[in-house]
Amino acid sequence: MSNSAAETILNAVVNRRTIYSLTPELPAGVTIFDVKHAVQTIVKEIPTAFNGQSNRAVILTGAPHKKLWDTVANSIGSDAGKKRPISARDEAYGTVLFFTDDKTTADLQAQFASFADAFPVFATHSSGGAQMMAWTTLEAMGLGGHLQHYNGLVKNGLPEEVNAEGWTAHSQLVFGKPAVPAGEKTYIENDVTIYN
Repeated sequence: MSNSAAETILNAVVNRRTIYSLTPELPAGVTIFDVKHAVQTIVKEIPTAFNGQSNRAVILTGAPHKKLWDTVANSIGSDAGKKRPISARDEAYGTVLFFTDDKTTADLQAQFASFADAFPVFATHSSGGAQMMAWTTLEAMGLGGHLQHYNGLVKNGLPEEVNAEGWTAHSQLVFGKPAVPAGEKTYIENDVTIYN
């Protein structure tokens, strides 16, 4: 490919990997404000249905981050099930939580009744785009991460003002400095065919 800007993006996509082994720190030269800037830009710019701008995100670090994952771990009955939330609590620097605004979705459903059933799906699609772009961007900044979906279990661990917003949780991007590189990845044969 001759377009270096496109190649840079593709390299970031290739390098974005699930990394569970993290340390609770940021790489040299990266601040939490850099993380916020990246996530804020992505939430603002990711396309949404009818430009509804339904994506929301919050970043938890320190005590709020630990409280969130304590709450999740305490909601799970088995010791095996608690392992991932406990490692997220203890080994990561923070968590980006992705939501969609239920009021925005409801307003769009009311305005465009013929698409009403599709708007929750559209919101989920847009949230997925924001999650992947944020994860890829944090990877490019030298952070490691893994995406979790403890959506029903995070509510009681969130700051009160977040719970008051009426948002639907979609995922939790746990991030920190990688302790070890990502493992080997295997691929299936999945060629894209051109028809012209």
